Amino acid sequence: MRVGNSRRRKARRGSALVEFALIGLMFFILLIGIADMGQMLFLQQALAERARGAARWGAVTDPTNTSAIRNMVLYLQPTVPGAARTSFGLTPAMVSVTTPDAGTDNYRLVVRVSGYSYILLSPSFAGSYQGVPVSVSVPLGLYH
Repeated sequence: MRVGNSRRRKARRGSALVEFALIGLMFFILLIGIADMGQMLFLQQALAERARGAARWGAVTDPTNTSAIRNMVLYLQPTVPGAARTSFGLTPAMVSVTTPDAGTDNYRLVVRVSGYSYILLSPSFAGSYQGVPVSVSVPLGLYH
């Protein structure tokens, strides 16, 4: 009777280890997927906030100074700092600033961030992906 009990315990331990491995693998894949989704959402929202802040700053100061507005997106200040390092790997080519319909009631300032990338770590989707462009438009026709 003792020999049969010992075998059952070993079998239970082995099956518990296999179950833990399967469940643990699925748990960690799900955890990495949640982290990837959080990273994508954070990056998208951070860039939208930078573009919004730069557009607002440009609308209040000088909407025609496109280089200063671009610098506001890249460096959070209107001039290029001494140690010119951007966040999120942005380059000046990724930020466009336009002022369409100048001199009309539809005059506006448009700040667009595009071409940025992010890296996913999820097993099935691992790799570098290009993010959705962020565009912010501020109406100026009534104010300027």
